[in-house]
Amino acid sequence: MKTHLYLCAAATLLAVGLLSGCGKGNEAAATAPATQRAVRKVPVTVEPAKVMDLQRSVNIVGTLMPLEKVNISNRVVGNAEKVHVDLSDRIKPGQKLLEIDARRFELAVQQAENQLAEALARLGFAELPDESTTKLDDTAPVRKARSEHDLAVSKLERSRPLYEQRVMKEFEYFDVQSAEKVAAAGVQAARDEARALVAQVRQYKTLIELRKKDLKDAIITAPDGATPDGTPIKSYVVTKRHVSVGEFLREGTALFELMADETLKLQARVPERFLSQVSLNKPVTFRVESFPGKTFEGVVKQIDPSVDIQSRTFLLEAYVNNEQYAGALRPGSFVQGQVQTIVEKDRVMVPVDAVTSFVGVTKVYVVGEKNGEPAAKAIDVETGVQQGKWVELTRGTVKAGDRVIVTGVYKLVDGTPIEIK
Repeated sequence: MKTHLYLCAAATLLAVGLLSGCGKGNEAAATAPATQRAVRKVPVTVEPAKVMDLQRSVNIVGTLMPLEKVNISNRVVGNAEKVHVDLSDRIKPGQKLLEIDARRFELAVQQAENQLAEALARLGFAELPDESTTKLDDTAPVRKARSEHDLAVSKLERSRPLYEQRVMKEFEYFDVQSAEKVAAAGVQAARDEARALVAQVRQYKTLIELRKKDLKDAIITAPDGATPDGTPIKSYVVTKRHVSVGEFLREGTALFELMADETLKLQARVPERFLSQVSLNKPVTFRVESFPGKTFEGVVKQIDPSVDIQSRTFLLEAYVNNEQYAGALRPGSFVQGQVQTIVEKDRVMVPVDAVTSFVGVTKVYVVGEKNGEPAAKAIDVETGVQQGKWVELTRGTVKAGDRVIVTGVYKLVDGTPIEIK
């Protein structure tokens, strides 16, 4: 029993000794120098901030419109005999669209030509000479009247000696004198008649031209149009058709709507404050919903000189060459884009990847120093316009040449040790 007590006491003393030794070991580890601990550095890449010229732009929203839209109607009355085109057809200038029954116009031309031939026959001409060389005395009525007058004059001259010799009675001589006067008046009347016939011939000629024009207008064709800068329009597309074969067409009936879509107009309204910054021939870039992610280009060609008093905006038109996009753009499409305005010099720019934002705070990390080692230094900034892979800094202490951290930024806080790759 006593031996058992001795063994228990020895075991207790041994356990106390072991615990005391362990406590001293932990204290030694706790008092080891902090510099002996391993420090983990974040690997990063850097790029220097730059001073660049910045192209300013204005955001716009607008609509694509056709450069030219033509409403086709008829000038002559009649029944539609043939319709040559339909909705969405691509046509060229001068191509036939519609034919109106032309039989009555052909008959009208023939009738006017017959009337002209009759008037020319009465004048004694196969064709009316040029107006400057036409002499009334050369016409048939005047030639006949002059012949009759010459005969009356000759008879009067023969009768005068007989009357003076009392061979011819006085009343007979007076009859000869009267006949000469009547013949002289007949010459003047013939000239008046010839003058009226000449005017009638010219009227019939004009009437023939009008009837031929009616005949020509019975065939309706696509117009020969041109853009505002004088470039001929190569083709149209039919956007509306309002006519069917056999339909009776009154004068001015709407038949077709044609649209020239080789060049389109981007119409957009811009706030008044940018009026002095937007100018002609400035580039425009834009996007449409039908082609997500694709950017299209145009050039400013028209600027409204007035400002709308309701919206305080002005209208601009940019021309877009739709041919270079294989006609993919459609009039009426909604667009969002930018129009370039002014160039600002010496703006501080950093790579877009260097900018981080969290809960409304935007930061850029530059290479700083902590305890003699490279470390991240956080700088609060505000950004402006993005130009390619660079973005403008409108606020902050970043200067040109500062080494800006581009990769690994989401692992950093102010003072984080870094390793530059």
